[in-house]
Amino acid sequence: MYRKILVPLNGSKQAECVLDIAGELASRAGAQLDLVHVGAALEARSLATDAYLESLAQQMAERWRIQTTATIVDDERFEPKLDVAGALFQFACDSQADLVVMARLGRGSLVRMWLSSVSERMIRWCPVPVLLWRYTGSAPEPETLSAVRRIIVPLDGSRVAEEVLDHAIDIQRLLDATLHLVRVIAPSGEAARQAHDYLDAIAAMLNGHGVQVQTHLIEAEAVSQAILAYAARAPGAMIAMSTHGYTGIARMLLGSVAAGVLDNATVPVMLFRPIDLVG
Repeated sequence: MYRKILVPLNGSKQAECVLDIAGELASRAGAQLDLVHVGAALEARSLATDAYLESLAQQMAERWRIQTTATIVDDERFEPKLDVAGALFQFACDSQADLVVMARLGRGSLVRMWLSSVSERMIRWCPVPVLLWRYTGSAPEPETLSAVRRIIVPLDGSRVAEEVLDHAIDIQRLLDATLHLVRVIAPSGEAARQAHDYLDAIAAMLNGHGVQVQTHLIEAEAVSQAILAYAARAPGAMIAMSTHGYTGIARMLLGSVAAGVLDNATVPVMLFRPIDLVG
């Protein structure tokens, strides 16, 4: 379960849009919320940023009745000097964060470029799950998190894909949602019975630990599109999946299926890269 949730901020309203999502998660889990900004060690800028973060931390602590900290990570303290994503990654490791919550935006403005590039690098290397919430022009309504009723976990039979299950179960229990195990197979390809048996075995194991589970086998050629279509069938979905490092240059190790889901999802997406398995 979560003990520390990290929210990277850059001073923009877009980055701040996930604050109440992170705050409600921290409140439900009894976790500490860390608001983090990476910046150069310029005194005036640091003082202004410090006031900005402290004000937000106080607001979050009062609103959600949680322990909230504000941290400025000086990017000059690392040797060699790290970029923003590298500094956040190192801070997440040093502070033993359990979850990173960030806004997800398309490309275009400098703010969008910052959020897109930093979130993608965090997904690639962060040792904990990164929950990306889509920014649609305003912050999510307070009841948005409570509306999540289905945690969709795509599986492909590999250990890597299964590594996200513990993290999906953590958030499923916090939200009192149902875990949906989804496997996509090629039409007239892999034997459906074998795929069914695989999902049933995973579901039986999770049921034994008191997890609410449903299984779904989908025949389709395009895996990411099939996952997104399943998520769109009913409201209240979140996708939780492992990313694969097998795809070489496809989105710089993000993985082609995960990249396809992330680029086109209209629902929250939690991604986890099990570094110990893919190297």
